[in-house]
Amino acid sequence: MKTLMNFELPQMKYPKQEGLISIIVPIYNTKNDSLKECLDSILAQTFENWEAILVNDGSTADTGNILDEYAKKDSRFVVIHKQNEGTLLARKTGLENSKGEFIANIDHDDTYYPQFLERMYAKITETSADFVWCKYQTESFCQGLDYRWNTDISENIAAMLTHQKISYLMWDKLVKREIYARVHFPIVHIVYGEDPIQALQVALHSKTSIFVPESLYYHKLTGFSSVQRPLVEIRFIIVLNNVLKNIFNGIVHENVTKAFSLRYTHIIYSYFFLDKKTRIQFKDEIRQFLPGLMKVEKKFNLKACLFLASKGMEFPFELRECVRKIYVKIKGK
Repeated sequence: MKTLMNFELPQMKYPKQEGLISIIVPIYNTKNDSLKECLDSILAQTFENWEAILVNDGSTADTGNILDEYAKKDSRFVVIHKQNEGTLLARKTGLENSKGEFIANIDHDDTYYPQFLERMYAKITETSADFVWCKYQTESFCQGLDYRWNTDISENIAAMLTHQKISYLMWDKLVKREIYARVHFPIVHIVYGEDPIQALQVALHSKTSIFVPESLYYHKLTGFSSVQRPLVEIRFIIVLNNVLKNIFNGIVHENVTKAFSLRYTHIIYSYFFLDKKTRIQFKDEIRQFLPGLMKVEKKFNLKACLFLASKGMEFPFELRECVRKIYVKIKGK
């Protein structure tokens, strides 16, 4: 079943205000304490010329009331209540209602360090870069490497896809409004992978980018249940593949295709462990990934299974152990 996908540019409702940073916060059913910590970290910023667009994406419980309380406390908080459409379209709504010269993002259960906006604003205005990014901290590690921005757009996008030299995240970045406004949003309900869908397009339109070598953002690692994850991830890579085709006018560069396969190998494999009805639904979409995956896969048994899948076999991983045993036997001789 082929996925028909429509893309829309954000419809910016307000003129740009020089020197203002708009912070977009998509919110859906997070814990009250985590949400308050997030909003308090915005209030604690040493840079004060900001607005925070709080997009309540159809949350239940007390979320809406908490947001309204913060808006009463500080007029820089702007609350938008809307029906649930997923994080990606919540960010689109926030962007459309922003006024800032620069756009920042924060997840509803993450926090900024107090100097996040100050340091990022200083760097982007000092260098006139299209966007800047910084190190970020999690419970177990600090990540963020400097990357020399390339004149070859495909090299920058490939670097982002591998997520090693520069991240494909949006919340570790501060982006010029005119760059962000050129991001085409696929009109789909996405709750996973919304960052690369936007960040790769930001990279496409950016001529310069600068790294801020400070840890300024704290990210909480969250995930889906083992039951939910395969389906959520498969939907994401199909959307991301459509995004890449869209921004490259249907012809995706070979280095980008290779980076895509290297980065998302584990997700493509998870397709084979979905139930049969779901696999059939995504069968045609997944088959287009398999040739690229076969090129980077080094294990013979997996490569053989991928080949069989590319020829239309429904569940070739059932043969995985059989192929492995034959290979071991032949190698033994």
